[in-house]
Amino acid sequence: MCAIHGILTRRESSIDDMIKVAHHRGPDGNGKYIDDDISLGHNLLSIINTTELSKQPMHLNDWVLVFNGEIYNYKTLYPDAETDSEVILKGIQKEGVDFIEKLDGMFAFACYNKVTKDLILARDSNGSKPLFYGYKESVFCFSSEIKSLLEIGFDRKVSKEGFKQFYKQGLNAGYLTLFDGIKKLVPGEVVSINVKTGNKKSFNINNKKIDLLVDPRRTANEVKERLSQSVKETLMGRRNVGLFLSGGIDSCSILYEMTQHQIKPKTFTSRFILKTGGSRLNEDADRAKELTDMYGTNHNEITVTDEDYINNWEETLLALEEPRQSKSLPAYYCTNKYISENDITVTLSGDGSDELFGGYKHHKFPHWGMKLKALSHGFPILNNKELYATKEEQKEYLDSWFPKGCLQGDRANDLMMYECLQTLAEDFLIRNDKLGMRFSMEARFPFLNRTIRDYVRSIPGDLKCTKDFMLYNWSFHNKKILKSAYTNKLPQFIVGRAKTGWRFPTDETIIGKHSERAPIHNALKDYISNILSNKEIQEIFEFSDKDIQHKYMNVNDWRMEPHPKNQKLLQAKAGIGLQSQKQLFTILAFAIWYKVFKMRM
Repeated sequence: MCAIHGILTRRESSIDDMIKVAHHRGPDGNGKYIDDDISLGHNLLSIINTTELSKQPMHLNDWVLVFNGEIYNYKTLYPDAETDSEVILKGIQKEGVDFIEKLDGMFAFACYNKVTKDLILARDSNGSKPLFYGYKESVFCFSSEIKSLLEIGFDRKVSKEGFKQFYKQGLNAGYLTLFDGIKKLVPGEVVSINVKTGNKKSFNINNKKIDLLVDPRRTANEVKERLSQSVKETLMGRRNVGLFLSGGIDSCSILYEMTQHQIKPKTFTSRFILKTGGSRLNEDADRAKELTDMYGTNHNEITVTDEDYINNWEETLLALEEPRQSKSLPAYYCTNKYISENDITVTLSGDGSDELFGGYKHHKFPHWGMKLKALSHGFPILNNKELYATKEEQKEYLDSWFPKGCLQGDRANDLMMYECLQTLAEDFLIRNDKLGMRFSMEARFPFLNRTIRDYVRSIPGDLKCTKDFMLYNWSFHNKKILKSAYTNKLPQFIVGRAKTGWRFPTDETIIGKHSERAPIHNALKDYISNILSNKEIQEIFEFSDKDIQHKYMNVNDWRMEPHPKNQKLLQAKAGIGLQSQKQLFTILAFAIWYKVFKMRM
């Protein structure tokens, strides 16, 4: 929902430019507030209130607000309030910045006092909504969109510090971006600036420990009740609702609760056309179809074609504004585009469940996982040491922004918290926000409402991922509590499924030799080779045309089965498949982004 913009001086024409660039985030209207000390702008996508009351900037006594997001508990906080935006103004006017900790929802906002000249900027604790800022000619500016900041003259130079973190992690968590001079509020950050004096203070609402439960006997039932309430809250002000349905327990449990509230949404699942025969990639679509047949929803299968995948890389990176280490980025873009064409304004997804309930394999080994996930994903092949972050630099950077007061001393939970504020916030949530808002469509995440989130964080980690020892073997169970909550509600083919993840089948595409998809194989190879033939990109990463062909394009063992005949080859090239994929698509995404935004080092 919406976009917000601000410049700490009178600059009406620049605000107009920022609003225009962010039109896709708010096609229902725009507004601005201008005085001698500040310029504020707003793009409106009206969802909860579609009357004149939703227009922004919103005024209350001495305060002015521009707001992006939804506050789910606004009626609880102020029963007489007509809009969620109104609640923010009332609460801050009465209680100051401490009121922000009471908000349950997803948001980024700017609140300005016309008398005291105090400006408050805030981002929700999950990091569901982005907020970028920087100084242009010593003037502080902020916006929901990096493109809006570029429009008013911010530099198109790559941040060296941002690049170091990007290449090491595959994304930019924390306050850094890839744009020199542009930073972002981290999840849960609240900043107060006096426009006259320049005095700046900040704190993080996440810097608060949640105590672990002493008696967790009712956890499964409590989780079900809280998810039901969260789904109900998330559906407020709904217009046309869609649900990303993966066929896994996360999104399927949301569908179950929606039907309990008498809501049958349009559901959407991706299906891939593979000429190579059977693939686990379409198990999601098969299971989702079985479930939606049971519930009678209006189910839609999305087919992202090979041509769609190749042709939408540039549009994807333009919408995302920063690259990510993911080979499926264009597929996400095409999926959001298809859903928006079905008259959907709000989408729900199961994002956040894995990071709360322990859904990943490494959650079974939290000590090892802490070292791996909290510091880096690691791409050890970069030759240009000047652009390569060491582990010491990464740890120093993480310590500079991560709110350590939220850690519980429970290794599994602490690992999940690191992931919530790093990969979840700055990859999954922002990716959903930006790719959805590219088509004026808002993404919501029921698992991340405080109603359920804070309770799940209070559950000891060893109850989420359990270990059983039988016959000299360890058996591990991920997301045990969530599965227990829905064992008698959802069919076993949903509850008992192992996590598969969602990805476009590039493996079946690029390996070529082991695939029958020769046309796409050749087209993708040609596309990648063309992008990576750019001499400036080759100089940055220190590789050649020969490296493209031999290191990345001819790796035919990416998906090789561990057949006895292949054992020697697998041993000789241990790990090269996975690393080659990560390296290739990290460099590819960066190269396309570099071109689209006309960047320079």
